[in-house]
Amino acid sequence: MAHGRLVFVIPASSTDAFEEFFNHVVRLKWDTLLRETYVEGGGSHPSVGSISVNKGRGWKGGFSMRTRDLTYDPPRHAAAEMVSPIGPFALWAASMRFRDRNQSTCELTYTYSLRLRPKWFGWLLDPISGLLFAWETKRRFKAMSRYVVDQRVKNIA
Repeated sequence: MAHGRLVFVIPASSTDAFEEFFNHVVRLKWDTLLRETYVEGGGSHPSVGSISVNKGRGWKGGFSMRTRDLTYDPPRHAAAEMVSPIGPFALWAASMRFRDRNQSTCELTYTYSLRLRPKWFGWLLDPISGLLFAWETKRRFKAMSRYVVDQRVKNIA
């Protein structure tokens, strides 16, 4: 199994950063990982117990995942897990914690676990998949930060 903990400084308050990530309509404007994301049954935001569908963008287009929200406590903490194995994934779970640093930045701590299947395949490739997932997650949150700054500039102009 691959585990990771990544810490990002986002140029927004916890409230704004949480909204940028969990508002599925807004998220598709900046998210480098997803081409489609929605809450089953409707709505723009998840809630505890809700199921979200997430479909990959670009070379990740063949991957999609249904996730269940385990914790949803705006603007502090959210956690989700994959509903059932799909494609090469046996397990995926992640947690996001937001903490204000000052009025214009927050710290986002993203913790994840993933395991590939079948077990022998995962034993060989889980470490590589963890590195690839960490790289994509860093890319993704850099895109979110750029989007937040761009929106702030647009609102000033």
